[in-house]
Amino acid sequence: MSAPEPLNPVPGGAAKLISCILPDDGSERRLLGWLRDRQGVIRANSVYCRGHSVLRETSARRGTLPEPTLVRLVSIVVAAAEADALFDRLYVQAEIGRPGGGALMMTPLSFATPFLLPEGVPNEPGELSE
Repeated sequence: MSAPEPLNPVPGGAAKLISCILPDDGSERRLLGWLRDRQGVIRANSVYCRGHSVLRETSARRGTLPEPTLVRLVSIVVAAAEADALFDRLYVQAEIGRPGGGALMMTPLSFATPFLLPEGVPNEPGELSE
């Protein structure tokens, strides 16, 4: 006996998660605008995080953590076939190579569902874009 077919299969496919740790200097907003406007990426998110020694060297007394700094974690879901090329462009666009510029990581996802915005939906007021 075979397994029953799902009634409403979810469209999707292999994808990768690209994570960027960036300084809290507005670079993540510029990056999100670039991703949306120039790359067509709409599956991205940015959140505040406390970072310990992520973007710069730090020291602390024995038995204590160093002072945290505020950083931004940008998460981007992209189709597996496009991930390597976007990863390379992100390194340049986000200026990861500058001192304190951040970190970039990529991990595979087993599945991701595409999400399309309806036509004619305007950007939010006050949103930055290039």
